[in-house]
Amino acid sequence: HNEQLANYTTSAAIMALEAMATAFGPAWFHRTVYPIGHTHGDRPLSSALDLAPEALARVAGSPASLREALFLDTETTGLAGGSGTLAFLVGVGYFDDASHFIIDQFFLRDPGQEAGMMTAIDQRVYGHPALVTFNGRAFDIPLLETRFVMSRLAPPFSELAHLDLLMPARRMWRGSLASCSLGSLEFHLLGVRRDQQDIAGFLIPQLYREYLQTGDMSDMSRVMYHNLLDILSMVTLAARLSDAFESPRSAHEHLAVGRQHARAGAWEQAEQVYRAAVKGMADEAAGDGRAEIQRQLALALKRQARHADAAEVWEQLADGEGEIAVEALTE
Repeated sequence: HNEQLANYTTSAAIMALEAMATAFGPAWFHRTVYPIGHTHGDRPLSSALDLAPEALARVAGSPASLREALFLDTETTGLAGGSGTLAFLVGVGYFDDASHFIIDQFFLRDPGQEAGMMTAIDQRVYGHPALVTFNGRAFDIPLLETRFVMSRLAPPFSELAHLDLLMPARRMWRGSLASCSLGSLEFHLLGVRRDQQDIAGFLIPQLYREYLQTGDMSDMSRVMYHNLLDILSMVTLAARLSDAFESPRSAHEHLAVGRQHARAGAWEQAEQVYRAAVKGMADEAAGDGRAEIQRQLALALKRQARHADAAEVWEQLADGEGEIAVEALTE
């Protein structure tokens, strides 16, 4: 770890903290304000405002409007969860009006101030009908709920719609990317390139322990920068997911979109996506990807009781090899 830390520059400016008064003492936070025209990766933040709730419902099953949603990400003392893990940094991003995107980052200067920090987070959550996270359903939100309970406060998340971007991202790109981590999605799909001010995620728990010993905020400012970029990337990722659903760019995206329609029972829409994919693929691209799309097309036709149309597709697949050809012959 120390060798990796030595590879980072130490010129990052220390982020100043402001105090917010609560019934349990001060909560410390840093605010960053972006114009919605700010570009993160290959698109401006304003692109998320153009997404209708219906588009998000098609992509991720959540009818949340990003204009009113709260983007949330945590940095913690470990990944194990449970009552022994602290969320020492909680970043929340939101559109305040038609011209700004605000990120408030709540920092736990001392573990004894946790109740104040949780109270401040509760105030930020209030008024937002939906949450947007990346793996928050499995990690961030359960952890924060535990921290609220440990502070003898009621967690504020249960009534909110929750759009966890990890799930639709996996459905959309797990067939084309080796990893669907946020860093991998940033590099391969979002056009985000992090600079040396950023810090590797696995180092963050160690750096917080060192901060508690020394009180030096230098590395914590870089952790806050890391958290800031995570939140901005969630905004860009939500827009990119909607784009992929509306206008798939590759065979893998067509397949993922068709399967999403199929899961919803929208067989005609699934058929249209599969036919567009087959038409757009050159004959020389005929391989496992094309065969799987044709297979899904035949299944969509079968579910519509259009057996003669399905048989035409099965006959084409029967000339191939492997398990799909066997299935085609059986059908």
